[in-house]
Amino acid sequence: MRRRHGHYSYATAKLICCDPKKASRKAFMRVYLQVPIKNTEMQDPKTRSRQATTYTPPELTAYQRVTREDFSNVPKLLGYKVSTQDKSGLVPNGFAIWLAWEMVPGLRLGNKLGDDPYWTLSAVEREHVRLAFMEALPQALEKGYAPYTSSLSRLVWHSQTGTLYFIGYFYGLDDESKDRGNIKISPKHLACYGLMEPSSNEWCNKNWDGDTTGWKK
Repeated sequence: MRRRHGHYSYATAKLICCDPKKASRKAFMRVYLQVPIKNTEMQDPKTRSRQATTYTPPELTAYQRVTREDFSNVPKLLGYKVSTQDKSGLVPNGFAIWLAWEMVPGLRLGNKLGDDPYWTLSAVEREHVRLAFMEALPQALEKGYAPYTSSLSRLVWHSQTGTLYFIGYFYGLDDESKDRGNIKISPKHLACYGLMEPSSNEWCNKNWDGDTTGWKK
């Protein structure tokens, strides 16, 4: 995947890897590699090297913090490496970053290609998921981070321990001065993540009265 993020031009790839000493221990790895700005790909290496810069992925910063603070509802960062490309690289001296995080156990509640597994759970278990969500999301927001997108595919439910995990890209919230204490989760949050299905679009209105009659739970 190629992205432009501000003045950065880079490609990313997500891989499944394992511990070389214990092959059964799986993990995810993401690679960030600086690439030439569009229409400069065919320039000579010396010219491309002038684009070289440093970069810290917001995702890495987020994983470092939640791991350091032992937030149990996000995969733990297992390791990372920040390096530069050699003279044969796409952008000589440009950034090359690797980060690996644990593969959490449980059922991924969303499926981008078909029916969402969440709705195959019993009504009682879905209620347990929603309660776990309402407890875990405020903790993430209070730390200043949130999943990049809100959807069932960003949630993993481990029924044996009653743990709900947030997975995928993470980003830092911009409102640094805002007091995030005592954050309350509303039905709107549940609808945004697909944990409830509204019967109409009234919940999108600013003056919505909060009535969830007829919502699928």
